[in-house]
Amino acid sequence: MSFAKFRVLLCVFVSLTLLAPIVSWAKQSKIVAKVGDRSLTLEQFEQQVKELPPQLQMALKQRPDLKKQFLERWVQVNLLALAAREKGLDKDPNIKMQIEDAVSSILARAYMQKEIGAKNVKVSDKELEQYYNEHKEQFKDKESVKASHILIKVNKDGDKKAWEAARKKAEDIRKKALNGESFAKLAKEYSDDPGSKNKGGELGYFTRGRMVPEFEKAAFSLKKGEISEPVKTAFGYHIIKLEDHRPAKQKKLSDVHETLRDELVKEKEKSEMHQVLNELEKKYKPEMHPELVVPAEKTSGH
Repeated sequence: MSFAKFRVLLCVFVSLTLLAPIVSWAKQSKIVAKVGDRSLTLEQFEQQVKELPPQLQMALKQRPDLKKQFLERWVQVNLLALAAREKGLDKDPNIKMQIEDAVSSILARAYMQKEIGAKNVKVSDKELEQYYNEHKEQFKDKESVKASHILIKVNKDGDKKAWEAARKKAEDIRKKALNGESFAKLAKEYSDDPGSKNKGGELGYFTRGRMVPEFEKAAFSLKKGEISEPVKTAFGYHIIKLEDHRPAKQKKLSDVHETLRDELVKEKEKSEMHQVLNELEKKYKPEMHPELVVPAEKTSGH
């Protein structure tokens, strides 16, 4: 894990520890840190660790010594927070709003987790099979080809003579390839495409719609190992060699079973979340005035 990524994840830990409820468990556990009147017990510390992202928990298992750094950071942040309170920064209207928003965000997330968790959202095998059968097109590997090319470039302001010279050069290079010279070697020597030139003209696999129409039509019409006639596009003339062809393939339900289940569970949870929010809106009747945030555009002529 890079140091930069570790620092980001460490900030997540700090946010969790600072915004966690302040509960005194001193009688049940040893105090591992104390700043002012705030104490952090071993149970609280371990609970915060459990709530960290999986990636960070894995890092802790590999390097238990990192826990000391977390503890030091908790002390440092709370020292700064204590100093901020003594200066009255927690009374500043803007900071008070940020604190309230942070608390509201945590409470909202906890409430939704509790509400959705209580519903124990699941997706049955029958639902999976039904969705798969009704949306088979979503689970297809599209037809693709792997090709290499040699580009003989013609400038945008090139005249008829320049285009004819490029076509003639492309034809000569194609003859060399047909006579057994290495296509990759010819690409490195003659191609004007900086992106593929040093790779022997390799473009990798691509599906329809990824290349300009003239190039795509030629590439998908070739047989494996075949070399095209010079193909004219807005960039110049291309000599295309088809390296491989993969026909469209339908994925089996077993291939997408787990991924699809996760997606459908998320969709169900999202639906449940909207239902919860609708019920809360009916109960609490919130007010919202979007016209004050995004004023309607003035009609021209008024």
